[in-house]
Amino acid sequence: VALPLSLIPAGDGRLWPALGRSQGNVALPLSLIPAGDGRLWPALGRSLTAAMTCALLVAACATEPAEPPGPAPKPVPGAGQVAGVAPAKAAEAAASSAAPAGYGERDIPATLQGVRDLLNAGQEDQAVAELQKVLAAEPQQKTAQSFMRQIRDDATALLGRESFSYKVQSGDVLATIAQRFLNDRDLFYALARYNGIKVPRQLQIGQVIRVPGKQPPAPQPPAKAPRNTAAEPPVSEPATAPVTPPVPAPVATDNPAEVAKRERERQAGISRYARDARTAMAKQDVCGAIAAWSEVLKLDIEHRTARLEREKAYELKKRLPASKC
Repeated sequence: VALPLSLIPAGDGRLWPALGRSQGNVALPLSLIPAGDGRLWPALGRSLTAAMTCALLVAACATEPAEPPGPAPKPVPGAGQVAGVAPAKAAEAAASSAAPAGYGERDIPATLQGVRDLLNAGQEDQAVAELQKVLAAEPQQKTAQSFMRQIRDDATALLGRESFSYKVQSGDVLATIAQRFLNDRDLFYALARYNGIKVPRQLQIGQVIRVPGKQPPAPQPPAKAPRNTAAEPPVSEPATAPVTPPVPAPVATDNPAEVAKRERERQAGISRYARDARTAMAKQDVCGAIAAWSEVLKLDIEHRTARLEREKAYELKKRLPASKC
């Protein structure tokens, strides 16, 4: 500790030899300070207090200021959560696209048939929900992928710009037109969107639609073989017989009895062809069933059972490549 010389006791035999001839203040070890000296210890206390204060100030200045806490880190999307989508909505989307428990490959054909019915009725959103179930169970299912493209892609980009006119005939539906010209009856929904038809099953006889692609050439009548008249014997002309005038055909009338009779005949024809179709299906004659249901649709284009059963027969025919109609 540093003490003024005036406070050092004159007779202290320990302090003065240490001081020598120092002048002013002198630094002494604490062990040399007399314990009972009333003058030295108050000065010593003040000196210690000042020294401790200086030490604390130096330590405070040397301490670096703590950095303020940074912003909290943003949560990282985890499994099943899409960036930018609320967790509740992401969970709802994942749940809606997942296949229900117990749903498997054996359920897919019935689901796809239901998708066809929904699209024919123009119920696109419900069809998408059913297709998501199929693709969750079998992501590479080609028919489901095709329907998804028909729903989501631009119809012109999907089928092409070049097209020709076609007038709907009796018995035509968009599926049969797609099968005839596009070689795939399941492209009926793309064909409907191509023509701006919201509900495919409302196609009308006589309606003119656009069919993608080049118009097929008209069928040519078979050429007749030239007759070899040189080897033929001359034919004697028969005696002229009196010509009987043709009987005029009965003129159609709006007689209620005639109308009722024609309706009964039409209903009988529908019943007969429907019975033939079911018999053919029972015998595994897919082509015969398709032909019979087509006859039913010629008599009644809005016959729902005929439409559904013919669609099922076509689907079965796709899985039986050996069957040719």
